[in-house]
Amino acid sequence: MATTTALLSASVRRLAASSFTAARRLSSLTASSIIPREVTGSHKKIIKGWAWTSKTFEAAGYRWRIWYGPYGHVDSTGSQHISLHLQVVHGASKTHVDPVEFKFSLLDQSENPKFTRATTELCCFNDGAKGRNGFEDFIKWQDLEESGCLKDDRFSVRCDITAMRNFSKNEGAAAPAPAHVVVPPSDLHEHLTDILWNKKQGTDVTIDVGGEATVDAHGWLLAARSPVFQAELLASKKEKPAGGGACHRRIEIQGVEPEVFKAVLHYMYTDALPPETTTEEQQAAMAPALLAAAHRFKLDRLRLMCEETLCKRIDVTTLADTLAVAERHGCRGLSPACLEFISCPGNLKAVVATEGLEELRAKWGPALLTELFVMNQLMAT
Repeated sequence: MATTTALLSASVRRLAASSFTAARRLSSLTASSIIPREVTGSHKKIIKGWAWTSKTFEAAGYRWRIWYGPYGHVDSTGSQHISLHLQVVHGASKTHVDPVEFKFSLLDQSENPKFTRATTELCCFNDGAKGRNGFEDFIKWQDLEESGCLKDDRFSVRCDITAMRNFSKNEGAAAPAPAHVVVPPSDLHEHLTDILWNKKQGTDVTIDVGGEATVDAHGWLLAARSPVFQAELLASKKEKPAGGGACHRRIEIQGVEPEVFKAVLHYMYTDALPPETTTEEQQAAMAPALLAAAHRFKLDRLRLMCEETLCKRIDVTTLADTLAVAERHGCRGLSPACLEFISCPGNLKAVVATEGLEELRAKWGPALLTELFVMNQLMAT
């Protein structure tokens, strides 16, 4: 018993000594530190015309607007620059703004940054003159014109904002110890996608797409994602397979191409477009038909994804078809984007020259065509 007690005491002493050494080592790691938490956000805007202020947008936990001036700084060589500034928009109850870093990027026609100006230190946004920060000499007009980013008297910029939240100054506090357990992000969606979409386990619905293709699916998922499918499934009858087994439903879909419907189904299962539509060209080619299907099945997020794709592709050659799609399906974002393009001087005339009056009348209808001509004349005067 005495031997056991002695061994136990020795073990306790070694453990205590080890703990004491570790505590001393930990307590020696002290510092006076400022530990920020970064909150980021971004906003893209198409700029045209003269001095201009953007609509209010939210990013990094605050509301902002972008100021654009076509005639900013003039350097020693007489070169004229455009100016870009970021301004905070204070609400009724929020007057303090955390320190912010931000940058403006000039985007090329593929939405990639061509030229970037970033702040070199943290900026303070408060009331009065300090409510706005930016660059009087963002880029020379000559450099902008030669960049290839200026098209139809307009160009796109993206503003990336990082707010440094929750500054805490810890004098003499111990540095945080490394985490012993790191919890990975959730992978539930990967497991569900694999078993439901890739392996198609437990399907109870067969969808006949215009007599050209059949697809198996899960009725509960279709009903959860689309009220149209929910009603369709409630109206369909369960059929008992001839060889036995679980009951099955069969529904028919007309007026949708099989490729488009498979893309719709892929979105319903994964909340994303299929891999074969990853490039901008592929997305733009399928977007009109996919938008029509999303509108039909009341898949609002998919419809907005298609609207966003089509908004990026508006030009003289695509405007007629894009506006027709927007008007047909009541696109609240796409229609204004088309009208904004037409409102620029010369664009409507170029569209008429490209499409022809009769073709536009057939696509838009006489009433809309007349309304656009009247609007264009009023803006010209």
